[in-house]
Amino acid sequence: MVGDPLIGTALTKTEGSDYGIWIGDTACVSGAVTKDRVWAGVNGHYPETGCVAPPAAH
Repeated sequence: MVGDPLIGTALTKTEGSDYGIWIGDTACVSGAVTKDRVWAGVNGHYPETGCVAPPAAH
């Protein structure tokens, strides 16, 4: 999954892309690429969105 990254807990999107890649049955590599920064991390699957963290709840 690739999309526009959300910044912090706000619903404001920034220019760039976020991504999530499933690894095996339990892990993900996810992160984002913007004009200022590239980052990645390891996390588990989210029931709602797969590997990419869901937007903040209201």
